[in-house]
Amino acid sequence: MAGARGERLWWLSGLARGLRRRCGVAPRRDRAPPGRADRRCRAPGRGPGDALTHPEELVRPFETPLTLHLRVAGVPIRILTNAEDLWASLRHYYRAYVSSADSLPVAVVKLVQGEARPPGEFTDVPREPPRTVKEAVQELPGGRLVLKKATGVVMGLWPGHAFAIGDLRRHLNQGVNLVNACYAKAVLGRGHLLLHASGVSWNGRAAVLAGRPGAGKSTAALHLVEAGFRFLSNDRVLAKPLAGDVEVLGYPKQPRVNPGTLLHHPRLNTLLKPEDREALAALPPAELWALERKADVDLDAIYGPGAVELEGRMRVLALLKWRLDGPPLTIRRLDPTEALADVPLLYKDLGVFDLDRPAGAHTAGRRLSEYAELFRRVVVVEVSGRADFAALVTLVGDLLSAEPR
Repeated sequence: MAGARGERLWWLSGLARGLRRRCGVAPRRDRAPPGRADRRCRAPGRGPGDALTHPEELVRPFETPLTLHLRVAGVPIRILTNAEDLWASLRHYYRAYVSSADSLPVAVVKLVQGEARPPGEFTDVPREPPRTVKEAVQELPGGRLVLKKATGVVMGLWPGHAFAIGDLRRHLNQGVNLVNACYAKAVLGRGHLLLHASGVSWNGRAAVLAGRPGAGKSTAALHLVEAGFRFLSNDRVLAKPLAGDVEVLGYPKQPRVNPGTLLHHPRLNTLLKPEDREALAALPPAELWALERKADVDLDAIYGPGAVELEGRMRVLALLKWRLDGPPLTIRRLDPTEALADVPLLYKDLGVFDLDRPAGAHTAGRRLSEYAELFRRVVVVEVSGRADFAALVTLVGDLLSAEPR
């Protein structure tokens, strides 16, 4: 028994790397020949007395001549980098949002392939048990430094600017997350709430899917996309009540899914090799449900351009409280006051990427009135019992097809 489990773990450890190739994502190279714009790879060392006063000082020695202009849901962002292959990877990732340089950017993000060793002490940012610490911060007079503990990538933040420096070829996702945090910060400044949810849309009408981590939000969204809905967002949705409805904006981020999502999806399961499908299918259902081996899925490459639509009008909020097993699926409509008890399922913040709050601080309790206003504008349903993605597709379709209240 132990030997069989060991073989499964050995096999699974290499699965994510193989999935990247088959999910429409170009493989990342750990090493690439340096181009003319990628020769300065290490910042000069600093002595003990060379304390930083501003984050930008850490990356000032690096030239970043390569520029990429984006416009995401009307938000202009400029990316600067020093590596040609990194620039190409970012341009491919954000290809639907590449724009001209005709607008002043709300954020300039410098992504440096290289190494820098900041002086000073970093303080761990605690997380709720049993989650482990993943970030440490150093507050400076001019901004904030963030150390990503698993990868060694260092990030810097100050108003209107950000950078990441480290092995970004290998950890491209961290550069993407920083760009997206700058986008979200700009949208939050307009009065939006950040929701921990996925989302889809149909003819501009959006359904937002929330639930605890591992509830199947991304999986549900991908089943809805297969049924003809457009993908709005994978794990974070920005929402703002307006005069007559609720505006929702998604994140420009490809879905990151686990092997179980691919295995049980009618189209995405073909991205798995036959032997991979067989090995995954042999896992106990609970072990497969809990398996964390994230891989990006490029929806435009799989479904064609237009599969992703970042803007919509929210009509439905579905709270996924279902389980892998249990009684049949149950749907219950919640009134706005009752739904307030579920704010913890929805609450999300920018964490260390929000300079307006101390690292690790939370504000959900101070914004309950905003959630209440949101709940009054949409249909809120609680989905419990046994997970049934086909039934959820039917439910969301019916709710989005109904006339507004």
